[in-house]
Amino acid sequence: MGSNRPAAIGRVSLVAPFLIAVSLAACAGRVPTLVPPSGGIEAVEGYASASISGADAAAKGRFAFVFRRPGFGRIEAVDPLGRTAFLVLFRGDRAWFVLTGKKAYAEDGARVTMERFLGTSLLPDEALALLSGLWTGFGPESGWTLERDDRGRIARCGRDGFLFIVREFFPGGGVPRRIDLTGEGTSGRLKVMELAFDPVAREAVFDTAFLRGYASKTWEEILDLIER
Repeated sequence: MGSNRPAAIGRVSLVAPFLIAVSLAACAGRVPTLVPPSGGIEAVEGYASASISGADAAAKGRFAFVFRRPGFGRIEAVDPLGRTAFLVLFRGDRAWFVLTGKKAYAEDGARVTMERFLGTSLLPDEALALLSGLWTGFGPESGWTLERDDRGRIARCGRDGFLFIVREFFPGGGVPRRIDLTGEGTSGRLKVMELAFDPVAREAVFDTAFLRGYASKTWEEILDLIER
């Protein structure tokens, strides 16, 4: 079992080993109109470029993602050739940070693992709400503070001193396209390149059975492998 919070063991960069070109052809194309289904959504899938700098880690590059209720998620860092650099898998309250090239992984709590990657303990269902702009079910008791703009779109949301600010929406509704994030010791930005609502369910993308052939490591050992 892992700790409840990540150890502050020095800054590590996920940039140098996995430097990813973010000048994508999609940037120059027409921005699609996105309107979530009126009845709500159960999953989102897409691609994003991100640059995040935290007290203990930094990440920059292009990422594929899938988030599905309840509690399922997958973040995959890809290089310019489309190869997987690392994976983060979520199932319920557990998560796995996987170095595919090293055949190694670290298992810990979902909140802890996301905090290591993003700087805040965002769960998959919360990531789904952030990316879709639909925060149904996240009232004051959830700990989230939600602020709307003059068009009724969620433009700012925060919790525990961590804030997401939507700088740009996709045409058509309240789906964020560019998001800034800031918190204690953490800052960054996210640009969503592609997004789909309720894609065909593919349970295999959340499967962890392949990890039987990987070596289980502590988070400190994973950081050591990254820095080699």
